[in-house]
Amino acid sequence: MAFTHIWNQLYLYRQKITLAGLLALALLGGHTASAQQKIRVMNKPEYDYRPVHYGFYLSVPLTRYNVQHSQAYADQLASGNDDAVNAKSDLGFYTGLVLNVRLAEYLDARFVPGVGFYGRTLVFSNVETTSLETQPAMKETVSNTMIELPLLLKYKSKRRSNFRPYLVAGVKASLDLGKGNNGKTQEEIALQVDDYDLALEYGIGMDIFYPYFKFAPELRFSHGLVNVHKPVSGSTYSGYIQKLTNHNVSLIFFFE
Repeated sequence: MAFTHIWNQLYLYRQKITLAGLLALALLGGHTASAQQKIRVMNKPEYDYRPVHYGFYLSVPLTRYNVQHSQAYADQLASGNDDAVNAKSDLGFYTGLVLNVRLAEYLDARFVPGVGFYGRTLVFSNVETTSLETQPAMKETVSNTMIELPLLLKYKSKRRSNFRPYLVAGVKASLDLGKGNNGKTQEEIALQVDDYDLALEYGIGMDIFYPYFKFAPELRFSHGLVNVHKPVSGSTYSGYIQKLTNHNVSLIFFFE
């Protein structure tokens, strides 16, 4: 009996119930479409068509020397000595500006000059010092303030919504503006490096588009092509080294 009563009530108000259901579906469908449209909105849609754009970047590099030992080092190992020269990784910092020029739909040229601050360290074990005392380990750190001039090509994939991966590669010339040996006298210098460097660079990154700017984290590798070691007369430290090259692994944050 109760079931029959409920059925009769539904039958009497079927038009209102149907209208309310249609209205609810319309509201739900509109909300879903609005949400989908909001997700699909592309920030800065005309950005890639600009021939030139600018920006700046901040970077934290992990830097070290790549050491090629001399024949004197090999000879002392063969004679049973346990002297050692090893490189140590250090953190640095550099920052600079971005000039990006559009060459083709998926190819850009980038000039990203900057200033870098580095402290690269070599650890000498069981090496005699000028005082004729043998120390178990001694660190020699060369501090550099570098003007860096990277010239790169950037190959971009097709943009997907507000994201786009890319590859970058090129060369970087560097000039040391600081005193790499921290003001030491010639007698105190155990290690000297050249003021100039040239490096091969390559990396991978991701363009992320926001309403008012583009953010791009990038991982870049740098391999020095020039022997920056300068022999120091009378230095056992220097005599164990044939070649030094600079190597960096950098996490870079671009704002353009």
